[in-house]
Amino acid sequence: MANLFAVLGLAESLTLEPEEVDRAWQALTRESPPQSDDGTEDSSEIHHARRILSDPVSRLEHWLERHGIALERGSSMAPDFMDLFSQIHEALAKADSVYGRHEKATTALTKALLSREAIEAQLAVQDCLSLLHQKKSRRIGQFAAFEEASQRSEYHDAATTLGQLKFLKKWEQQCRERLLKLIEC
Repeated sequence: MANLFAVLGLAESLTLEPEEVDRAWQALTRESPPQSDDGTEDSSEIHHARRILSDPVSRLEHWLERHGIALERGSSMAPDFMDLFSQIHEALAKADSVYGRHEKATTALTKALLSREAIEAQLAVQDCLSLLHQKKSRRIGQFAAFEEASQRSEYHDAATTLGQLKFLKKWEQQCRERLLKLIEC
């Protein structure tokens, strides 16, 4: 596994800012493109490093892998996430219902009558996105503590947080997709 921090010439730090990653990537892409073993241009590793390190969730996963931490696949959901999941599920179901009826509507009047429901569904999805952002920000705020704990070879909290962040990222993506669909209504 390549050290993506080293690919961009960055310190192996969880607390990197996206701007730092972008500056390092831009500096490398401005230089002559790297050559692969067969002499052809190969900057895919640089682009891959930028994509992974720009995203805090992917960065944490890569950092844990770099430290040799076996990552659980399909981890269970934390109890405090169950309420959030229920709220998100309800908002997404409402969004899907409104969007589905909008798609089936054949007249402008029918579509117009759905606009109020579409706005309500948008607001519910936006509320979910706000909650997701708060939970995600709190967990990303722990990255410095994870780096300190790694000095003592303690990675459990970081690995647990990675599982939680993956749930949050997935739900965030689903909410954004529904929000875009609702905007069409």
